[in-house]
Amino acid sequence: MHSALLLGAALLVVSLVSFAVAIALVVSLMSRVIRTGYSGEGFWKNVAIMIVVTLVMAAAHLVEIVLWAIVFRASSGISTFEKAFYFSAQNYTTLGYGDIVLSDRWRLLGPLEAINGVLLFGLSTAVMFAALSRLVSGRLHS
Repeated sequence: MHSALLLGAALLVVSLVSFAVAIALVVSLMSRVIRTGYSGEGFWKNVAIMIVVTLVMAAAHLVEIVLWAIVFRASSGISTFEKAFYFSAQNYTTLGYGDIVLSDRWRLLGPLEAINGVLLFGLSTAVMFAALSRLVSGRLHS
């Protein structure tokens, strides 16, 4: 149990650092948009900005799933990376079909990844809402 907790805690930290990079990318994008004086009036530009923000957040989630999958593949005896990725995606999204189960020694990693996923989905939602709010407020003030 201690091995799984330590490994899970380390993955949570690596995951947060990785996700922070994606958030910094979105903040940089939005800062650049704001500094150019964009007021939010262009419909298609707003659509493009939100698509980019959403894609960055989705890519960040996929990176997190891959990170966990690598650990599942290396530590828990899941036979292929494809199965480890599938298992990781189930845990990260809290879907949890239960068709793949870790050994007793590593089973705590699943719920730890679910905690990670829930927290980061909340954080990405906040980032997307902040970007959208900025576009809406810019449009209302112009």
